[in-house]
Amino acid sequence: MMFENVREIWINAVNGTVRLEAWDEDHTSVSYTTHGEVEVEIQQEMSRLVINEKQRKKFRLFGGRKGWAEIEVKAPRNTIIKARNVNGELYARGLRFQEAITVNGEIELDSCEAELLTSVNGTIKARLALAGPLTASTVNGELELDIEELDDNIQVSTVNGDIRLRLTDFCDAKITTKKVNGDVELVGINPEEPVIGAGTYDVRVSTVNGDVRVELV
Repeated sequence: MMFENVREIWINAVNGTVRLEAWDEDHTSVSYTTHGEVEVEIQQEMSRLVINEKQRKKFRLFGGRKGWAEIEVKAPRNTIIKARNVNGELYARGLRFQEAITVNGEIELDSCEAELLTSVNGTIKARLALAGPLTASTVNGELELDIEELDDNIQVSTVNGDIRLRLTDFCDAKITTKKVNGDVELVGINPEEPVIGAGTYDVRVSTVNGDVRVELV
């Protein structure tokens, strides 16, 4: 299905797999495949496209797996994305996320921008071309970020998960780390003065029951 004049996409998924990709066309394409008792509703509200995955039947305690959907979206690069997935994964390339949230599922972003990344019982792996302001957090999952350039402050945190943060020379960062029951390692960064470049933006990294590794790459 093709949609014109889309500037925002909101996705709410349950049990499904969501894949989004930027392309050079000026319209948005949505395709999906359903498995079991599930349906996908798509509605365009002015410049906003809303995609909802819904179960057709209530979950039975011993009724087996719920239905699920595979949803694929291709959109212009400047499209703003809000995506939430429960019991499913979220994968994206080249797009701008206002928020990406999963419960019991991983988030994997490549060459994206993001403001909010959150996962409970899932991992986050993201390569961000530009970050800030950004809040990224996991509970019971690892968090791995590669950031090419900063445009504002960022905050990264985990509970019961390790953090691996890679920053380039283009990130003017002042780094602050905090840990409870974990180790902190700075690679290529002076631990006595953890600053990259001009140190314009605050990079706050904290964990409870996890290790922190911050690298200059």
